[in-house]
Amino acid sequence: MFAVVSTLSEALEAEAAGADAIVVQGMEAGGHRAAFNPEKAERELVGLFALLPIVVDAVHVPVIATGGVADARGIVAALALGASAVQIGTGYLRCPEAEIHPAWADAIGQSAPEGTLVSRVFSGRPGRSIATRYVIAATGPDAPPPAPYPVQRGLTAPMRSEANRDTSVDRLQAWAGQGGRLSRSDPAGEFTRRLWAEAQAMLAA
Repeated sequence: MFAVVSTLSEALEAEAAGADAIVVQGMEAGGHRAAFNPEKAERELVGLFALLPIVVDAVHVPVIATGGVADARGIVAALALGASAVQIGTGYLRCPEAEIHPAWADAIGQSAPEGTLVSRVFSGRPGRSIATRYVIAATGPDAPPPAPYPVQRGLTAPMRSEANRDTSVDRLQAWAGQGGRLSRSDPAGEFTRRLWAEAQAMLAA
């Protein structure tokens, strides 16, 4: 059993519950937060490379690193900090096999790390996405707070459905991690082989 955690206390709790491996998710990750307690998710945002070595030192099971890693340099850094493996998410979203909306894929490739936001405006639970016009407006000081999950997801369903016809990313549920600009549009197999070859070359240097 793999458990995805985003804090040290969650990692210890997961190991005590019998997890065979622990996936450490940094705050840089795209999509919904892997927080045990959603109410604390936005207050306990910890970067991967701060959290990873502390969890590695604290547990006795293999640790898998994820969040913001999308190239060989990130892989090597995670392995150097004690990870047994690395998981990449946003880095693969532009691969043709992902079949995401072209506007979403283009936005990922152009995004700066600060061009993403963690918000509850799509589903009612915290998730990191491209900072689109909708996200910025819905998180503004005058915007009403999002409804709880899954009510908010239902409320945004018509918008998200209509957005698939758009040529703009502004209404899409465009999940993305902070390392999105490092992603590539190559086929997934080719991208994977290149990542590992480059990582091996760095490790051997």
